[in-house]
Amino acid sequence: MYTKKIALMLAATTVISSLLAVPANALGKPKAQQAITWGWEDGGDKGHRDFSEDDYDTIGEMPAVKVSVLPATVGRRVILELFNAGTKTWSAEQISRTDADGIALLSVNPLCDEELSSVPMWCDHDSTYRIRVLKSGTQRQSLSNPFVVSFVTTEIDTF
Repeated sequence: MYTKKIALMLAATTVISSLLAVPANALGKPKAQQAITWGWEDGGDKGHRDFSEDDYDTIGEMPAVKVSVLPATVGRRVILELFNAGTKTWSAEQISRTDADGIALLSVNPLCDEELSSVPMWCDHDSTYRIRVLKSGTQRQSLSNPFVVSFVTTEIDTF
């Protein structure tokens, strides 16, 4: 009877010790997290950026926010979020996906919606943005620090 108990204890000890001896990476090497960076297409300051209507014939000429996710593997969803100071919430301004090179371009919007006007107009205002890169597989979600963009309308001289 004691020999059966001893044999069972030895067998259990052998099984437990063999499980503990398995290396931590036996299931595969964990994937390294991708490096996520951003800047302006033209290399402008990341902390605060000014856009004057006088400098651009069309909104399409304004430099975009360039997000890099490297090394480039599968496409990652990238969201430009706009802060609403009144409600203290963030909302999606533009959504994109990284290309084969791991790059996504996002455009800021200088237009404001005037209830009295049927045509959106460039208006004087500051907007606070941030960039969110969504989780994908083993890659974690990433969030940038907020940054401010100022939009300045054309000044018309009167005489």
